[in-house]
Amino acid sequence: MTRILRSKFKAKFQKPRPRSYKQSPYYKSSFHLKLQHIFKKYRLRYNEKDNTITNLDTGDPFLIFSFDESSQQFTANNIRVWSLNKPRMIKNTSKHKINAAGSYSLTKDGKDDLVFLENSKKESIVYTLKRLRKKNPKGVILLLIDNFPSHRAYVVRDCGKNLDMELCFLPPHSPELQPEENVWHAIKRLISAFKIDQIPNYNKLKKEESELLLKELISKFFYQIVESKNKGNKILNNYIKPKIKLFNPHENLDWEVQKVY
Repeated sequence: MTRILRSKFKAKFQKPRPRSYKQSPYYKSSFHLKLQHIFKKYRLRYNEKDNTITNLDTGDPFLIFSFDESSQQFTANNIRVWSLNKPRMIKNTSKHKINAAGSYSLTKDGKDDLVFLENSKKESIVYTLKRLRKKNPKGVILLLIDNFPSHRAYVVRDCGKNLDMELCFLPPHSPELQPEENVWHAIKRLISAFKIDQIPNYNKLKKEESELLLKELISKFFYQIVESKNKGNKILNNYIKPKIKLFNPHENLDWEVQKVY
C-alpha cells in the first residue's frame, strides 16, 4: 500500500512526531557499553528453550524489564497521515489524558505491571519500582529506562540500588531501544479506533467517568498486548543475549558439565 501511494499516486505522508535529529550516530555503541558494564558483575546463563536468564551464583532468575511512561488518550498521535497534496495535521482535541507507567518483561519469569500515576515526579517513580519489586520478589532486575529527569533522580537511583535493581539508562533520543514504546503505540491505535459512539451519551460523561473508562481500556489492552508479544524481541536477541554469551561462555559450559555429573 505504501509503494502504491508513493509511486502511483505521488502521495506524501507526515507524522505528528518525526524522529529526533538529535539522536547520536553512536547510540547503539553506547547501549552496548552500558550492558557490558552491567553484565561484568554477574555470571549469567541464557536458556534458549524457555527464554530465561539465570544467575549462576545464586540460582535466582535475572529479570529484564522495559519501563516507560505514556500519556494515553482517545486520539492517537503516531499515525501516518497520507495526502495527495501537502499533508495537513489536525491537533488532538481530546480533553482527558491518563498517565500510565508500564513495566514490560522481556524474560519469561518476569511479571508485567501497569500502574496509573497522578504525575511523573520522582516519588511516583519510586512507588512504581517498589511495586515492581513486590510483584517480582526474586532475582536481580535489569530495568531499561529513559532519561526523563525524574527517572534519573538520586532518590530513584538509590531506591533501585536498595531493591537490587540495575537501572540501565538508554541513550538520549533512542526510542527504538525501548520495547515498551511498541506496546504504547499499539494501545494508542486500539484506543483511537475504539467506537466512542458505542458509549451512550459519551459527550455527556463527567471527567471521572471518562477517565475511568480510559483506564479500563488501557488495562485491558496492555495485558493483552504484552501477553501476545513474543518475549524473544529484537532488543533481547540483538543486544542483551550476545553480551551474556560473550562475557560468560566458560561459566555456562562448566555449569552444564556440573549439572550432568
